[in-house]
Amino acid sequence: MPDARLTRLDAHDDGVNAWSMAHIAPPAALAGLIHGYCDYAERTGGFTARRELPHGDGVMIVNLGDPITIVGGDGQILDLGTGEAFVGGIHLRPALSQSNGTQRGMHVFLPLTTLRRLLGLPMHLLLDRVVPLDAVLGVAARRLGAELVEARSGDERIALLDAALIARITQTRPIAAIDDHAIALVSQRPDLDLRTVADQVGWSRKHLADRVRDTVGIGPRSFRRVLRFHRVTSIVSAAPEPDWAGLAHDIGYCDQSHLIREFREFAGITPSAFVARLAGAGGGLIEH
Repeated sequence: MPDARLTRLDAHDDGVNAWSMAHIAPPAALAGLIHGYCDYAERTGGFTARRELPHGDGVMIVNLGDPITIVGGDGQILDLGTGEAFVGGIHLRPALSQSNGTQRGMHVFLPLTTLRRLLGLPMHLLLDRVVPLDAVLGVAARRLGAELVEARSGDERIALLDAALIARITQTRPIAAIDDHAIALVSQRPDLDLRTVADQVGWSRKHLADRVRDTVGIGPRSFRRVLRFHRVTSIVSAAPEPDWAGLAHDIGYCDQSHLIREFREFAGITPSAFVARLAGAGGGLIEH
């Protein structure tokens, strides 16, 4: 593992559940385009499924272990064998990941704008969906999966992933600067109403909605709701005994009841159930 790019190593073994997760910073050529990788392996004797909640980024995972099953927010089932990969767009409903109790793979963390660029598809086509990577990128995706399975070390896996993503990026057109600016205003400036955002980029509100939907998969108002929900789940995952009323106020909900309604819509469970199912260092929510 390249020490200069290893940002964190999470390891856990309680005799029932065990995992190792090496978090890797992106190479210089992809800085600002992806958040990084996670090279992971786990054995979960206490559970075999996780509930994956809506968040504001794209997902790309290459399965390097036993077969796994992913159920998208649309309810469609995707079975992945060894060396097969999938991508997921933004979700408004939870997804499920299931295994036989062991998993190994490479997870690429990337913004939705970068996923849009890599796939060359309007992101609303991936709303609440997970799709095989080779359905979009064909033989290149299958070749990458086979090479990652055969790799003899973490260093080699990272080098292969770097090379594949850099090659794809160099073949694709960057997201227009005006689209990037609009997404930044929508996501980073919740104090600005959407009419003001549209005015600042020189668009009508309808054109703003159309461009955001193409770039991230949903309209700007819904995107802000997902980002706000993800802020809550991230905070609670790190400190799972929150003052819910205070948190609701700080994050921008009308009140605690509003937060609870959002939990039910996006997660399908209550906030208290969310805390009860937290899987700790393994990530995700345990499904029994």
